[in-house]
Amino acid sequence: MATPAKKKKKKNIRDVEIGDHVRETKSSKGKKRCGEVLMILQDNPGDPTLECVEVHPDELTPLEKGSDGMRTFKAKRSKLKLYTPRKQLFKKKTFEKGDVIRHKRGGSFRYGRIVCFVHPDGLYSTSHEEGYNGKDFLECVEIDKKPGLLQKIGADGEPSRFQAQGKDCKIMKVITTDSKGEETTMHKLDLSDEEEEL
Repeated sequence: MATPAKKKKKKNIRDVEIGDHVRETKSSKGKKRCGEVLMILQDNPGDPTLECVEVHPDELTPLEKGSDGMRTFKAKRSKLKLYTPRKQLFKKKTFEKGDVIRHKRGGSFRYGRIVCFVHPDGLYSTSHEEGYNGKDFLECVEIDKKPGLLQKIGADGEPSRFQAQGKDCKIMKVITTDSKGEETTMHKLDLSDEEEEL
């Protein structure tokens, strides 16, 4: 009997590594600084001092100190926590070319792979360069939901296509491994939640 895969343990400040982003738990000079770890000093194995370059809390870009280069600071590991900017924390997955989607029509579903974005008024779509803008139609090649995800062919012998609004679509998770966890070309959709929504 196969043993269940262990759940990935959430990383905490004790697992901090060079390159990680951290934030002070107590304010220094009126603000909690954010930093990227440059060095972990070996001064105290139980609570080492971390040397960090101070970074912008949203953009994570180094802050400069006039002409003297980058701002740095040192802090005990116990005074810091791992940090992820809010906008990354709540970043929503948007539609991209190549994504497999499920399109809901009334009480039925169809599936497709996004090939391009189409502006509702026939104008040039900005979604190609700037990411999905929320208004464009998704142009998709229709696929079969069975393992293999083969394209559906229309009566004219050409791949069947359809356009759909983003609000009616859901990005599907594609499983690319077999039951042994090895990569396979027989891709299939994760349909585990489909029955719940019908």
